[in-house]
Amino acid sequence: MTKTQVMMNAGQILTEMAGALRAGRLQDDDETSRFLAWDIGVARASAGVHPRESLMAASVFFRAAFATLSQRLQDDTHAAHMLKLVVTALEQSISLRIREAANSYTGILLNKVTEAQMAERRRIARELHDRIGHSLSVAQRQLELSNMYRPGEPAKALAKLEMAQQAIQETMYSLRQVTSDLHPPGGSTLEKGLLSYLDIIGTDDVQIELIVNGDQTWAPATVSEECLLILREAARNALTHGEPSAILIRIDVAPHELVACVIDNGCGFDPDGQPPKGSLGLSSIRERTQLLGGTVTIASKPGRGARVDLAVPIQRRLDDQE
Repeated sequence: MTKTQVMMNAGQILTEMAGALRAGRLQDDDETSRFLAWDIGVARASAGVHPRESLMAASVFFRAAFATLSQRLQDDTHAAHMLKLVVTALEQSISLRIREAANSYTGILLNKVTEAQMAERRRIARELHDRIGHSLSVAQRQLELSNMYRPGEPAKALAKLEMAQQAIQETMYSLRQVTSDLHPPGGSTLEKGLLSYLDIIGTDDVQIELIVNGDQTWAPATVSEECLLILREAARNALTHGEPSAILIRIDVAPHELVACVIDNGCGFDPDGQPPKGSLGLSSIRERTQLLGGTVTIASKPGRGARVDLAVPIQRRLDDQE
């Protein structure tokens, strides 16, 4: 949201309030104010500004305007009536803008969720085609060659059969990785979910360490599930693109916040440059974090590894505490 939008928004609110005072009654909604509020909501969603910031801004504006108007009306003989009208008009004008901004904010986030889902589908399609499809093609070709060599060259036929078996094993391994990405993480703690995932994708060439501090039950199920998906994606990106020899995943759970990081010593990349091929997971990480009202930073340098830091506020609902 620009400074010009802020000034226009405040000016429209004060103009509507002045109009109500002159008319002695509340005025009808102005469509122009709706459009401006909608644009502000879009701008804030695009910039990753959480709706609570809008509520805080509205509260500050209300208190400032009310204090000034109360002082101006204190000597007016009709102060009580005027003050009631002022407060009602001020609340109506501000709440209208909050509703419109919230509607546009929600629309932008829903679009981002849809884009993330489509990107994830494309990623899975690529995984199926590039890894599973390739391995199956290799297995089929080796079986054909085995049948061809069987009558006259049994040794070659046996070698081709063994290669086909190896390709099938690779296919099964790749399929386990893909289905693990699709498997819902519910019903398990964040630590158990990560351990299960790391057991599937881990290799003997990479040392993976997981450290979890704090009581995981402090985080509501929705937060734990989304954080699991975020950390899984960060670990998958590190293994797929970073070529590391070691990965550290650390999670600290406090009553008010969940903080986590994924650090690898791989080849790294330029965060401001073109993302690594197939690394749509980085945008998914950012979008999931934004939907949780949290923050994420991705730091890396070529040849220096990469680090993903995540911080998500924990706002426990009553049913989570029971």
